[in-house]
Amino acid sequence: MKKIDIKKQRLIGMEIIGLHTEKYRTLMIVLASLLMSLGIFLCVYWNYDENFAGEILDYVYLYGYIFFAAISLILIVLLILNRFKKVGTKALAISIHIYVALIIAWAVVTSVMDLGLGQPPMFYLMIITAVAGLFVVEPFFFTIISLAAFSVIMIFSTTTDYQFFQGAFRYENYINIIVFTIIVIASCFKQFTVTYQEYKAQKRLEEMSFIDELTGLLNERSYVEAVDEINHHISENKMEDFAVVLMDVNNLKNTNDAYGHRYGCHLVVKCGEDLPGIFPSSKLFHVGGDEFLAIVTGEDYIHLDERIKVFEQMLTYSHIEYDKKELIYSVAIGFSKFEKGDQFKDVLQRADKAMYENKAQVKEKYHIGGR
Repeated sequence: MKKIDIKKQRLIGMEIIGLHTEKYRTLMIVLASLLMSLGIFLCVYWNYDENFAGEILDYVYLYGYIFFAAISLILIVLLILNRFKKVGTKALAISIHIYVALIIAWAVVTSVMDLGLGQPPMFYLMIITAVAGLFVVEPFFFTIISLAAFSVIMIFSTTTDYQFFQGAFRYENYINIIVFTIIVIASCFKQFTVTYQEYKAQKRLEEMSFIDELTGLLNERSYVEAVDEINHHISENKMEDFAVVLMDVNNLKNTNDAYGHRYGCHLVVKCGEDLPGIFPSSKLFHVGGDEFLAIVTGEDYIHLDERIKVFEQMLTYSHIEYDKKELIYSVAIGFSKFEKGDQFKDVLQRADKAMYENKAQVKEKYHIGGR
């Protein structure tokens, strides 16, 4: 059985909620505003209601309405701040979960008090499902917390003398709530499925924009971003050890001229397939044409000399067969380690110089002409 990475699933869940929030942010702000307005209205109404007798239960209702309005206002502020990038998506997703849990807790307490007065709790159950259904796109969280809320209300009412689940209409009331719950849960799962498909499509597009189509390695756009990140870390004096390895496929022009570009492409693809096995913990880039680059970190950096020896054994010079043609498969290599005071371009220049020296040596040793 495949082991589930809970941490990864939670991170994906947060990303999905972020996507969901961006898509429905305006609607969420409107709903939160309506809920805040409802809380304020109930505060005012309850203060002037003739049934307000100043007893403890009355104050519980009143402070509950104030709490309801206050947390809705807080969420509105967070949604607006998120719109202007002042609150991160993950923080907002966590806040939404907390908001839903608090609203449902409030609705359960209020429903139980209403049942004590002989009033049906359907109004509050509708608030529970509306809030959870819109704000939380994770159906498992929604299902568990909503069913827990419904169960508390139903168990409390059926084990006491409250009328909503008693008398002639008790079965109809049970059926209404169960059907209502099923419909909302089904809607939530459907919404989750649609949003998750959008999430996967968006992630796929993002990945494609950073992946080289020919080799499957990172592309030049990824390389530019990686260099910017490294220079930023260097400027803050937080850069960890790394090395730059430059590689260039030898004899590519001769292969193209002799057999056609399809054969030259095969050599480039072959190099792209071999490199991840040699530098498994490094970022590998196809930076154009016959050129490859590795930003070597982690275990690859610690064992860099061993990795270079493996590279030389596998890629320095060999013959491979492709489509009934024997091709020379040779890749030049040069590397340089980051030193204190370096910028990325300094490391790159040293690696470039070493690579061209290696290219000249390999060509002379194996009598390879041209590029």
